Amino acid sequence: MSRGYLAEDYRITETGVKFTCNNEMRQRVFDRCEELAKLNIKQFGDRKVMQEGAKYHGVWLETQPMGGEMYATHNMEVALNNQLIFMQYQRRDGRMPGMVQYSGNGMQVSQDFMQGDFFTVSALRMYWFIGKDKQYLKLLYESLRDFDEYLWNYRDSDGDGCLETWCTYDTGDDNNTRLLANEIYSTQYGMWCGEKPPVGRGKLPFESAEYMAYSYSHRIALAEISDILENGEGDKWRAAAADIRKKVREYLWDDEKKALFDRDCDNKMLYTLTLENLKCMYHGLMDQDMADDFIKFHLLNKDEFFTPLPLPNLAANDPLFYVNDAYNNFTPEIAEKVHKYMHGDILDNSWSGPVEGLSVQRSVDALLGYGHHAEASMIGRKWLDNLAKHDKYVQQYNPATGEPSPGEDGYGPTILAALEYITYLYGIDYVKDELIFSCSAESFDSSYEQTLFGHTYMLKRENGMARVYKDGREMFGLTVGARVVTDLDCNIKSISGMECKPVDITLQAADTLCSAQLNPNQRYRFDSGLIDEVQVRFDFVDENDIII
Repeated sequence: MSRGYLAEDYRITETGVKFTCNNEMRQRVFDRCEELAKLNIKQFGDRKVMQEGAKYHGVWLETQPMGGEMYATHNMEVALNNQLIFMQYQRRDGRMPGMVQYSGNGMQVSQDFMQGDFFTVSALRMYWFIGKDKQYLKLLYESLRDFDEYLWNYRDSDGDGCLETWCTYDTGDDNNTRLLANEIYSTQYGMWCGEKPPVGRGKLPFESAEYMAYSYSHRIALAEISDILENGEGDKWRAAAADIRKKVREYLWDDEKKALFDRDCDNKMLYTLTLENLKCMYHGLMDQDMADDFIKFHLLNKDEFFTPLPLPNLAANDPLFYVNDAYNNFTPEIAEKVHKYMHGDILDNSWSGPVEGLSVQRSVDALLGYGHHAEASMIGRKWLDNLAKHDKYVQQYNPATGEPSPGEDGYGPTILAALEYITYLYGIDYVKDELIFSCSAESFDSSYEQTLFGHTYMLKRENGMARVYKDGREMFGLTVGARVVTDLDCNIKSISGMECKPVDITLQAADTLCSAQLNPNQRYRFDSGLIDEVQVRFDFVDENDIII
């Protein structure tokens, strides 16, 4: 095997997390997730990886690069291997494996379906974790360049400038009634092999917003990598990414309905309202106003995605919404058609109505990428409360009741979504050379400790105040209710409002004392004082969702 495809080829340093709080429910969720996450670390030949877990004994492109990077603050080696394994088994024509498994016979590499693409963002973030290794970055550049070229060589079969999805497993939306109602099988044609588009299979190919999002994220990452490597390609990739955004806005965005929709093989718009929009936000595809509108009109709509347990994969009032035979919106005609094409594991693997742990996991970066901190706080608290109530870490949950599906316990995305939201609300994260300290304004006290690059960082929330320490030395303190971005020496760069109502913030850093009112999603830049920089729209949801 060529050097560069194992974590041991790079500078791996020790990481670790400790979290304690005097809220029994939160502590129980954290302890249980720490235990279950370790059980999903497996030896795949000469490397350790984190597999998806529960009944999924492998690494999937739609889950595990993202899941690995989220676990990097706990175990950097595993996180990096979860990226490198996909680069190593990438085909020469650029196609990425949809899944890699391991058995006594060695690696089992699946190239017969795409299985989504949640690789780019996480793989690039690992560059900063491993000490900014340029060789890794060159490897990643070639991988993303080749994969993007593959998509445009084969997945725009009609040449109209919009990428296509060709089968159920292409996006991982198994048993999605949007597909089933268009006579697309979940079993017989779940995967589509080769590079020739399907013919006569329902309404496929679909002109796909999600596939455009994949390419957009490739090109934005390639531009960033080009700037770091100084290869002169940055402007080319930024222009190519801008072309995708322009096409998507003109072709797949409905400005009246405030959402993205795919088109079928006849270019007819498919008006099923799905969390494909949230996946596109994760990749940064939407313009800011598009993301703001989708969140206002749909994500925070209690009849659609802001259900008692938020984020069903289809809007709860959509005609194709389906959780089970007793809880759906079907007409008899739709019910007959859907059941004809449905897969047997519908009760624990349905992307038609249940809340998927994987969707919640994606929601963190999707919301924060557009500055919607307050919305993330609401969703995260509801998610953690529901896990504490049921103590089951399965793939999916009923959006009306929060009841877990009958699936296997130990599902990785559900576990990592919980750990990520605990970090988001009360902890310390590291993204691209920046530390983020999250000081949620909840009534209980907590302590979060992060080992990183030979240092120990600590965030203590106590009696309405948050204090940050580096190697035991206090660096700054502030009133709770904000997220603070710093460099590795804890010099403050910016502060963002993370609560659903204005918070009066007092900040003490070195010899500087300053105060300001911090509105939901408002960001201040810090330069010997607080300078109002930007405020992302926040649309009030419900008084009961305000914690402070």
